[in-house]
Amino acid sequence: MGMWWGPVVRVLVLQAAWSLVGGQVRYSVPEEAKAGTVVGRLAQDLGLEAGEAEARRLRLVSQGRRANVEVSGASGALVVSSRLDREELCGKSAPCALRLEVLVERPLRVFHVEVEVTDINDNAPLFRVREEAFTIPESSLPGSQFPLEGASDADIGANAQLSYNLSPTEHFTLDHQGTNEQRASLALVLTKALDRETLPVHRLVLTASDGGRPSLTGTMELVISVLDANDNAPQFNQFGRRNQ
Repeated sequence: MGMWWGPVVRVLVLQAAWSLVGGQVRYSVPEEAKAGTVVGRLAQDLGLEAGEAEARRLRLVSQGRRANVEVSGASGALVVSSRLDREELCGKSAPCALRLEVLVERPLRVFHVEVEVTDINDNAPLFRVREEAFTIPESSLPGSQFPLEGASDADIGANAQLSYNLSPTEHFTLDHQGTNEQRASLALVLTKALDRETLPVHRLVLTASDGGRPSLTGTMELVISVLDANDNAPQFNQFGRRNQ
């Protein structure tokens, strides 16, 4: 009977240890930090003495997902072990945090560790297409607006706040309201009447810049064809026939 109860008791003790919250430690690390970058002095922050990290088998407990960080040997420091890509881990969600459990033995305790992966400006604004072609009637009045599809940016915060510029032209300007790509509106505004006979096609470059430092940019070409309007009366090449 004693031999049968032994493993059960050990399992119950382990389950009780897992439910025990020894404390919570929080760190932050920028995404794309190199492998070996120290995230925090974990052993020291958990109150362990020098050399105790190995003696008490300080380690991360796997939750079925690669943690991208690990405990480093005798020092007990928490270090980056593999590439941290905030967009891959969390998409647009913020904050982006790795929630870990750390186990120490003798006595058995579980600590909760949270590592926030902070955003860096590693994604340039991206337009859905590299070139957008559309037509505008020659009869359009100055002040007419034509909606444009803006760029997107996989980063968050200031790194994803976009501004726009248009290549020099006397016929068009931009109307851009808002910095959040989900709520911003972008339109091409006609500032000078078009004349198809003078210039049938306008080629412009639309540039999106994010708010990162340094700023990253993306571009899209606008190809605008001017639709003909009946604004020219017929003309004779000669006003009369010369008598021979």
